Amino acid sequence: MSRLKEMKNNSFPKVAMEEWVEQAEKALKGKPISKLNTVTYEGITRKPVYTKNDINDHSFKQLIDKSDWTVSQQLYPSTSFEELNAQLKKELRSGLQSIHFATYPSTEPNALVIKEQKDIKTIFSEISLNIIPLQIHAGTSATTFINALIDSGMETNNLQGIIGADPVGELAATGTLNKPLKQYYDEMKSNIEWKENNAPYLKTVWIQSNPYHNGGANAVQELAAAMATAVEYLQELMNRGMSIDEASQEIAFTFPVGSDFFMELSKLRAARVLWANIVEAFGGDDQAQKMTVHATTSMFTKSNLDPYVNMLRTTTEAFSAAIGGADSINVDSYQQGGDVFSRRIARNTHYILKEESFLGKVVDPAAGSYYVENLTNQLADEAWNLFQKLEKLGGIVEALRRNFLQDCIAEVKGKRLKDVQNRKKVLVGTNMYANLQEELKQQISSKPIEENELATVKVQAIQPLRLSVAFESLRYQAKLYQEKEGTPPKVTLLNLGSLATHKPRTDFSSGFFQVGGLLPVVSPSFEDANEIVEWSSAHNITGYVCICGSDDTYEELLNAAVMAINSPNRKILVAGLPEATRHKELQEIGVSDFIHMRSNCYEQLVKIHQEMGLTDNEA
Repeated sequence: MSRLKEMKNNSFPKVAMEEWVEQAEKALKGKPISKLNTVTYEGITRKPVYTKNDINDHSFKQLIDKSDWTVSQQLYPSTSFEELNAQLKKELRSGLQSIHFATYPSTEPNALVIKEQKDIKTIFSEISLNIIPLQIHAGTSATTFINALIDSGMETNNLQGIIGADPVGELAATGTLNKPLKQYYDEMKSNIEWKENNAPYLKTVWIQSNPYHNGGANAVQELAAAMATAVEYLQELMNRGMSIDEASQEIAFTFPVGSDFFMELSKLRAARVLWANIVEAFGGDDQAQKMTVHATTSMFTKSNLDPYVNMLRTTTEAFSAAIGGADSINVDSYQQGGDVFSRRIARNTHYILKEESFLGKVVDPAAGSYYVENLTNQLADEAWNLFQKLEKLGGIVEALRRNFLQDCIAEVKGKRLKDVQNRKKVLVGTNMYANLQEELKQQISSKPIEENELATVKVQAIQPLRLSVAFESLRYQAKLYQEKEGTPPKVTLLNLGSLATHKPRTDFSSGFFQVGGLLPVVSPSFEDANEIVEWSSAHNITGYVCICGSDDTYEELLNAAVMAINSPNRKILVAGLPEATRHKELQEIGVSDFIHMRSNCYEQLVKIHQEMGLTDNEA
């Protein structure tokens, strides 16, 4: 017992920051500790370590006061409303806790077209809405759905959740509105009046940050756009006679959660900070400053390639959302559309996080972390600064009309896409570690938003995309080539030296070509040029040949190897990046290009596809 008591009284010695820096710089062999800093897409510098000093300027309220969240899963169109009703009942028995879908007049591709009371009766048949919250995104206006709900004669007094509209979000996503904004705001106020008398527990305004997130925005831009939209609605509702307390409690928010774990959980925490500041500035009380946050896993980060990896992505994104304090979370299926199995996996992801990881038992588990608190406050500060710029332009709508917000987002999107193309940002199964044996399903591409000539309000739409699309296109081109020719497009890897010396570059090159759908044909290990000539002739090697070896082997064998295989029907690549003089020398004797860690992988693969004739097969 005395030993145990002694152990309990022991503690680690306190270490000053200066001592830590000294030891860290020793490990870095004299390089400054700043070499470990990284800069995010938000322009925020991440340090390798944070201390109490990093949160001394903490001046915001934290308003996360709950631990659990509602299990949500978006419902997609089916062949009939009877099938959707059966699906809902089955999923509600299997762990689903809310009814979530988009509906007309939302322009979301997966919106359900519900315009008549019979559709509502069918979809909700034998489902008790007194205990199951609704999460219905109604696009520009909730009027169509609410009118159908009224006509159905259903009891509404105990309805909970959201039947919410977001006309500004629709404007950002599509670039057009069919009616003046004033009319949408009038409908918004009218729907609130209906709900006050008939469905007091509902919210009828649902701000979606999806258009910005899915268009490539960073967390700062997403937060600023959502808050500027909220202020637009608050002002319009107050102009129509509502108090700040009444108006603010009508509004709910959706934030997609991406793959940057700490940034995304801090984004949700920062959103609560910003919302509380805004409502407080309008004179709202503590209750009015509370925020309803729905989180959804990101479409932007998903891939049609190696879709099982999407399970890992949605799990970490849901983890971020839970720790960030979301009130409800939608976990999407790992493959587009979502069959019964993939929807079940998505639902069970919630329960692994809730019941096995105990995230539903802890209130604001990230609170007190020097890093998370610092990141939350930096995000809130930066988003507030951008929000103020939007307000100086005249608000969110005017910022969209002037293309200010679109230009800001486009700049960040360009950086993201470039990082994917040069593989600085890794998408497992897509731009790294491709599986050429997988069966590629029919490619589903989002169509560009078409211009509406009859629109009353027009801006430049923020086009949605997925980070994986560029590499998906290469893989599908290669697949079509294989179907047409009966053989996959190939690149020969010519190995110089022993296996141990060439293997690192052989493996790198194999992965490089595979993400473009090109099958590597790996040669034996060669020790002299005569072997290369014999093997190349015997195997009728044509097209692209990539030479792989170590720097030392290149000194001995590379020139001879290049000259041995140089012919009009071959294109020669070399794995590695020689210094400038050597680079020029190799090009002069027949090397076309070099592949290496700093290559723009996508651009080089596009060139190879074009020269192989694969682009002719593009669907």
